[in-house]
Amino acid sequence: MALKENIKRKRLELHLTLEELSKKLGVSKPTLQRYESGVISNIPSDKIERLAEILETTPSYLMGWEESKKEIKLITEEAKLLNKYNNLDDKGKHTINTVLDMEYNRCVKSYLMPVAAHNDFNNDEEDQKLMQKDLEDMDNNW
Repeated sequence: MALKENIKRKRLELHLTLEELSKKLGVSKPTLQRYESGVISNIPSDKIERLAEILETTPSYLMGWEESKKEIKLITEEAKLLNKYNNLDDKGKHTINTVLDMEYNRCVKSYLMPVAAHNDFNNDEEDQKLMQKDLEDMDNNW
């Protein structure tokens, strides 16, 4: 992507107005608009460095030469986690998968699940089979 798109995208990601960014950068609002529109494409290097600082990225990213620090950091963190996971034995992987499933369900499920239930009545064998099937179905859905 070109410099002008990267400046605007980062500004919008950080919810900065043209006026806010222009004040922080020390340029007029029309000048910043010209940066973002590409009318001014030869931006002084000190302004690109300051823009990168304000927009929480690098000059190289603004110029379109590299990914953003945030994206690189995410990729690096994911790679570290994947490497750790791949070095676990089967028992360790099973443990991690179980914990992840529990956390995922805790975060994603917005309704309450009964944690215990009992029946004080004498049920015939057919009722007991139906209850057992219901419990198995609940387990399979979690």
